[in-house]
Amino acid sequence: MLWNAVSNDGKSSLAAYRRLCEHTHQLPDSNVWSDSYADESARLVLDQMTWIDVYEALEKEVASARGQVRSKLQSAINQALSRSGIAYEMRDGRFEFYEPVANELGTRRDEDEAVASLTDEFEPVRKQYLNALRNLRGMPANLEGAVADAINALEAVAKIVEGKPHATLSDVARNLFPDSPGYHVPLRGAIEKIYAYSNQLPGARHGRYAEPEIAYAETVMVVRIAGAIITFLVTLHRGEGVDDSDDPGPAFQF
Repeated sequence: MLWNAVSNDGKSSLAAYRRLCEHTHQLPDSNVWSDSYADESARLVLDQMTWIDVYEALEKEVASARGQVRSKLQSAINQALSRSGIAYEMRDGRFEFYEPVANELGTRRDEDEAVASLTDEFEPVRKQYLNALRNLRGMPANLEGAVADAINALEAVAKIVEGKPHATLSDVARNLFPDSPGYHVPLRGAIEKIYAYSNQLPGARHGRYAEPEIAYAETVMVVRIAGAIITFLVTLHRGEGVDDSDDPGPAFQF
């Protein structure tokens, strides 16, 4: 697919050679000046590229394309990925993990909503949560790092909400819904359990004493859950989640 993109659909090996040299930060050989001379050199450069190099080069090719050319190139890339059974797709010029179910349910990128809530006193947490997203979406993805940064960001929110530097997520969870009916007890427990999960996962928050068995989809779920709880806690902290209507039911509060 990259060859087609850099060679104008196979029309110019010289153009391919020069573009591939640019992508790999190599100086083109001045003796390579025609298509007939360039073909072998271009394919040699292509063969030496890692798959990460290829993905990055394709993103740059799409970024430099315009209009219908860009749209057709991105479509061709996604068709090639689908035929090869590779679990990535290109969206808006960037490669992302293929999540057809999330697309159907409208939950894709839900984890990004937490970023918007992390302002003012939560600004330091925003940087850490963005690190989680970068680890999640990197190529290759850093799954342990994504879990660690997401849960650490969640714990940081807990410290700010509680007003105590040594507070934990469990401290905040225990204080949620103080006057509510008993059905909120499992919800408090669920918030605590996500913290316990990260403590148990090797390499996430403690020593990497074993090879962690964690899939990409599992990591996405953890990061999204952490993001949802972050948004929830920040909302309550700012008083935006308190029910001030005439409904006699319990208000969400600390």
